[in-house]
Amino acid sequence: MSIEARNGIVHPLLALGKTDMVIKMYKEILEISPNETSANYRLALIYYQKGQYKEAEKHLLLVINFFPFDYDTVVLLGWNYYRMGKFNDAKILFQKALLFKPNDESASEGLKLVN
Repeated sequence: MSIEARNGIVHPLLALGKTDMVIKMYKEILEISPNETSANYRLALIYYQKGQYKEAEKHLLLVINFFPFDYDTVVLLGWNYYRMGKFNDAKILFQKALLFKPNDESASEGLKLVN
């Protein structure tokens, strides 16, 4: 039942490129603690990188509900929405991210793409 032990296994697995095993570890963590925000965020990031935007969205929405002012989550969800074709939602999130970091390149680039 140890979340810490599973998190400890994740980093070497990532270094070895064992993404499927990392996903399995994060899912095990979420079975123990469904609201574990770092596991949800990291799992969302993996799904985003794999182009599985619907799965990424599910995990990002959980994190953003707990931490609505977390820049990393806001900007990643913005890019995720952009990839899903949800341009209005992406625009809102890029604008919000720029409130946190006014000169941020990622959010500025995203905002240019959705305008």
